Amino acid sequence: MKISRHTLLVSFLCFLIILTGCNFEGKVKIPNEYSRVQAAEIEEPDEDVEIEFWTYNDGWRAPISHFESIHPKIKINHVKFDFDSIGSEYKKALAAGEGPDILFFDSAYYSQFTTGEYLEDLLKEPYYAGRYEKDFPKDIWESNKSIDGKRLLAMTFLTSPIVTYYRWDIMQENGFPSEPEEVAKFIEESENLMAISKKLKAKGQYIFQMPIDIINLAGSYSGIFDKNLNFVRNSDLFVKALDIAREIKNQDLAIGANIVEPRAKEAIENGELVMVLGVGSWGTNTIKSYAPEQAGKWRVTAPPLGLKAWYSDSKLAINAQSQNKKWAWLFVEYVATQQEGGENIDMISGYYPARRNLKVMLRENEYFGNQLIQPLIEDLAEEMVQYRQTPMDDRALEIFNAEIFKAIESNVDSEKAIKDISNKIEDELKKEREALLKRK
Repeated sequence: MKISRHTLLVSFLCFLIILTGCNFEGKVKIPNEYSRVQAAEIEEPDEDVEIEFWTYNDGWRAPISHFESIHPKIKINHVKFDFDSIGSEYKKALAAGEGPDILFFDSAYYSQFTTGEYLEDLLKEPYYAGRYEKDFPKDIWESNKSIDGKRLLAMTFLTSPIVTYYRWDIMQENGFPSEPEEVAKFIEESENLMAISKKLKAKGQYIFQMPIDIINLAGSYSGIFDKNLNFVRNSDLFVKALDIAREIKNQDLAIGANIVEPRAKEAIENGELVMVLGVGSWGTNTIKSYAPEQAGKWRVTAPPLGLKAWYSDSKLAINAQSQNKKWAWLFVEYVATQQEGGENIDMISGYYPARRNLKVMLRENEYFGNQLIQPLIEDLAEEMVQYRQTPMDDRALEIFNAEIFKAIESNVDSEKAIKDISNKIEDELKKEREALLKRK
């Protein structure tokens, strides 16, 4: 069923005035349902203080300006790096006992900093960040802790669930469900997903970027290691995903490039790639930038197989070597608890009281056929699990991906192949795992 702007407005009003007998489809937490915690009582500096803040992205001018207007003696010096180099720049600076006061982390490179050697524990004085624990989802809160679970190394301020982007018109023309809710239900079954792929392939259209699309989705859903650092990508889900990957490969059902590569961009532009799987909710602007002339033809829905999965998040942390830690914390706290009051579009605040902003929830996206996208991703965010990252992740994924590609090409039974891959990773990372467990 298509949910209209009017329906959502009525539904929100039902919550706001607490009327009985008024129903709403899906889970909803209205803004400010959670009590805001009083900000840390840290006195303003007597003299001007400059805080160095490293990131790879733009968009910081407004929050920095607003923060500086509240704290006139604190200046935030924003230094931008390339995404591909910022992780190595962090390692180099922190190992030398240098670096900025505040570090911006993307989950793509955060795993290497989770032992707590370089980052400040935000649970201790003067931060006392533990006061905010109840105002963050448990999985997000725990994902910011050190391997031993004793220290809070960062604060998530934005997170992103995985969604599916698809051409509404192509689905309709080929007799498949086309409305977002209908498509989500239809592609819960792998047989239906493959039926779409095979029918469209005959017309030179594709829904898969790579044969491993579903394997990657399964990985985002399950994580990599559990709390005891056991490798977890050895379940029936991965056996099924490998079977699907082999079918995609054998029947040539993928374009052979992922969404960030020129080949995929070209395929979207020319109408060859008509569904994009395994991408975060941040990707709405990516699709739009690739094919602006296709406005009104795209829609957004949930991931296939019913897998409500986490894609990535953004965090702030304080350098343990900083000489301005308490002033740095004021900015970290300000950003993490969304004190600017800005609107997070196509992303989700880690902080519960800032979620489900009514203005954003009712904003129609013209490019996506005036679809109300934010309610979907808010719901997906509540069902996904954001897992804790470890220093073993990169190496484990390197082995996993190499072996998966071999398995796709082989005739080895999928169950045996997944078991063999798991055993190989457990064996090769045994010493590192034991060393990390000693920290717990």
